Amino acid sequence: MKSLLFGSIGSLVECSEIQRKAFNEAFKEFGVDWYWNVANYITMLQKPGGLNRLIKYSKNELNSDDVKQIYLLKIKHFKLLSENNLMPRDGVLEVIQYALKHNIKIAFITTTNKDTLDLVINNLSNYIDFSKFDLITHDELVANRKPDPEIYKFALKNLGVTHSSSIAIENTLESCNSSINAKIQTLLYPGEYTIYGENYLISRDIFKSVKSFFEKG
Repeated sequence: MKSLLFGSIGSLVECSEIQRKAFNEAFKEFGVDWYWNVANYITMLQKPGGLNRLIKYSKNELNSDDVKQIYLLKIKHFKLLSENNLMPRDGVLEVIQYALKHNIKIAFITTTNKDTLDLVINNLSNYIDFSKFDLITHDELVANRKPDPEIYKFALKNLGVTHSSSIAIENTLESCNSSINAKIQTLLYPGEYTIYGENYLISRDIFKSVKSFFEKG
């Protein structure tokens, strides 16, 4: 059996700017004098995990409970800002239809938290029928978040597929390390805020790349 593994949220939808604005709104509501501009947020995005970004950025200025509270406020503002503003990235719907037509298992392999995951799924539900996905993951299913390969190993086991018959789509090099270290063929589908340079993993036409992989297999 073959499988198509969408990785981080950014592999499905471009929402980096909305996320940045949501963080800044959370900072204002919580009362910290922080502001993330586009340039420094692009740098932060190369490491997966919004909560991890906050912990690192705080430099122990805030305790863990405060950091978690800011993150919850960020989710609230992300919900408000993303409503009716999210659409699948180019090629995503074509890739999903191809997988469904050819009996290829489809999964969404992310280690984001359940609340953010639900927001994204709800906002994309007019375009994507997630009930047709064979597996959707979140951070509570594993002990280690990306770039650790644990979530992809979990996915392969639960889907009942092999690494050689699967392909992963990620939107940052750091997240690509998660699937690569699980020995899964990986495509880098860089997002608007992805730093990547020239890299052999890059796919500009995600449908063409996925189709080619499965036809060769």
